[in-house]
Amino acid sequence: MTRLLLLAALLTASASAQELTHGAALPLAGDAFTTADGASVTLGGASGTAGLVVVFWSDTCPWTERYTPRLASLIATYTPAGIAFVLVNSNAPGEADPATAARETATRGGLAVPYVLDSQGLLAGAFGVRNAPHAYFFDGGGALRYSGALDDSPASADRVRVPYLAQAMDQSVASLPIEVQQTQAIGCTIERAGE
Repeated sequence: MTRLLLLAALLTASASAQELTHGAALPLAGDAFTTADGASVTLGGASGTAGLVVVFWSDTCPWTERYTPRLASLIATYTPAGIAFVLVNSNAPGEADPATAARETATRGGLAVPYVLDSQGLLAGAFGVRNAPHAYFFDGGGALRYSGALDDSPASADRVRVPYLAQAMDQSVASLPIEVQQTQAIGCTIERAGE
């Protein structure tokens, strides 16, 4: 019996580690999560009329620091077009207060969007995400249209040639096929609870 339980746990863990594929539905859309400012949000409720971008984020990763101004620009550009944004921090809490660190990160970076504290890694497991930053764009119907890096130049905004996320959102809003559906996200490993 113990072996069966262990095998079931391992299979569940490996299944949850599978990253979402193109067309997948928004995971845990109706589950409530606490934000850094103490509010409660569901991903389904946070979605805009034209979609939702869920970005796994970190308060300590140098890659997220490099991407902060670019993400702030995307938020300012696409929110009026009906695309909402939610940040998710799935790192296990360290010694510092995670809510305070998240609020400071968002405020300092001009990221005025819900910032979910996923310290138990429920969203990270459901998405199969392994590092931050990593963006997931769901269209207005809740189907995954793009997953991966914000653009093709994690190190420098000056060298961006292909703005993957912006391109996918533009194509989705225009009802066009998404040319690039998935890319490799470069970032820091998410330190999930119990790992």
